[in-house]
Amino acid sequence: MTTDAHEVDRGRRAFLVGVCGLAAVGMGSALLADDASAATGIVRKKNGQVEVSVKKVPGLGQVGSSVLLGNVKGVPTAVIRTGPNTYSALNLKCTHQGVTVERTGDAWNCPAHGSQFAFAGGLERGPAKSPLASVRSTFNARKGVLTVG
Repeated sequence: MTTDAHEVDRGRRAFLVGVCGLAAVGMGSALLADDASAATGIVRKKNGQVEVSVKKVPGLGQVGSSVLLGNVKGVPTAVIRTGPNTYSALNLKCTHQGVTVERTGDAWNCPAHGSQFAFAGGLERGPAKSPLASVRSTFNARKGVLTVG
């Protein structure tokens, strides 16, 4: 019995599409917006800043949630909701060797060497020796807009 090469390619393609779909669903509240058109409420400005209309971004709906912004002025960045009306932006480069950390539950973990950081960026376990850096951000509560960068 022989297998047609096109059938194998279709099967492989279906598998990859399924895996990518599961990975996207598995991201939960993490939203990746590398393009202003990728997410309602996230706008990339020409000066490199990103404006986040927090009420329009479902990923920031509750305290403890986060949204990945992709690169902001060359820095991998996430916005985290730290309180009922407070937000912060984090530089997601591990302070050990600059590998981008990933959110796992209520922490940020470095996939390269195992450093772990608290949700708000504080260092929990090395080899990193310092917390994640903040990215400059300002929140206009009246407008509900966080400007990052």
